[in-house]
Amino acid sequence: MNKKGMIGFPMRLAVTFLILAIFVPVAVSMVDGLEKDSAASSAKSEAEKIANSVKKAYYSGAGSTDTVNVSLSGGSCLMVGGEGPDAYSISILLYDTVVEKMYLQRPSVKLLGDPVYIMGGRTLSVECVVESGTYGVKVSVLD
Repeated sequence: MNKKGMIGFPMRLAVTFLILAIFVPVAVSMVDGLEKDSAASSAKSEAEKIANSVKKAYYSGAGSTDTVNVSLSGGSCLMVGGEGPDAYSISILLYDTVVEKMYLQRPSVKLLGDPVYIMGGRTLSVECVVESGTYGVKVSVLD
């Protein structure tokens, strides 16, 4: 029996485990990052659908309405409207953390009412209204 082979095998095994111990956490982190990026990209696409519907209702004038179907997954949530500057934005949240804000510009449309949180598959009503002398758009969940 070759003694060199018997001594070299544990060393090769130790090096292999060391390489795996370094690579596996890095690979898991990369996959997690890719999943989050994919969920954020999908949520951004749904936010753009809402923004387009808001602009359509706004340009059509007070009293006009539109509906939009939204489907979110992967721990993503959209917050439409809010207080202050948030009244002009749609926020994209992943696991309760805001990852991006999409401001409604050109035109700068004010989203009236309380913020609307959207998760999962929902149908939204988008209505252009004048509330207390303020011209804007109100978004509400139909189902």
